[in-house]
Amino acid sequence: MEKLPNIGDAEEKALAEIQRILKEIRALATDVDSFSDGLDRLRQIRGAHYENMNQIQHECLLLQALRWLRDRGYTSDRLDWYWNPHQAGDSSEPDLLAKRDGEVILSAEATTSEIPQGVIDSRMRDTLAKLNGFQGERFYFVRTKEMAQRAQTKVARNSWKIRVVQIP
Repeated sequence: MEKLPNIGDAEEKALAEIQRILKEIRALATDVDSFSDGLDRLRQIRGAHYENMNQIQHECLLLQALRWLRDRGYTSDRLDWYWNPHQAGDSSEPDLLAKRDGEVILSAEATTSEIPQGVIDSRMRDTLAKLNGFQGERFYFVRTKEMAQRAQTKVARNSWKIRVVQIP
């Protein structure tokens, strides 16, 4: 896990990355004259930017989650924040973590997936089970109403103490 820098600096860095990705996509998004050229262009865009687009959305959701948490009282100067902005942590680490005097007080996971179907649904189950094993208050941040409802069902069914939060 990385120590979370100043949130404003992190947001500026994320914005610069978003702008870079969009600029590169615009450069690839030129007119095409044939079906095969169009398909090839889409493959180029996906190959060049699919993973970066997923990672930057995850990073931004974590920054929004941090702002949401701070608006609800997690503002102490004694809090140290850590994160895995690019989903690079292993199963022993949450996406977002807060410590006070070395003690974990909050663990959070986030997903930018929008519809809880198929692999996304089973991944949600596994992520919530993992989150349930972490210390401190536990939060699961999602983007859509569908994901929030499905996560809440899984939390209730398993009697986990996890707060599901939708940040559109």
